[in-house]
Amino acid sequence: MAKLIFKYTDSEFIEGLREASEIELTVPDDMDIHEFKVMCVRLASSLGYQQETINKGFGNLVYGNETKDGLRQLLNEINNKEIN
Repeated sequence: MAKLIFKYTDSEFIEGLREASEIELTVPDDMDIHEFKVMCVRLASSLGYQQETINKGFGNLVYGNETKDGLRQLLNEINNKEIN
């Protein structure tokens, strides 16, 4: 496993900061860039960013042999289960 750590060390900069001052992620050593992107999108979602903002920031999440419609259907099913 690998750890990705982002930490502001300049105390003057942290004082007026309106974002996380430290983020630590433990990830598998063999994580590819697509898996990393999905993890970042999930993190943004868990922080309360709206789906439209996430889509603008991260773009298309479709990769590999998935279809855009199949992925949209899966996400809709997941969202409906959380609501019910």
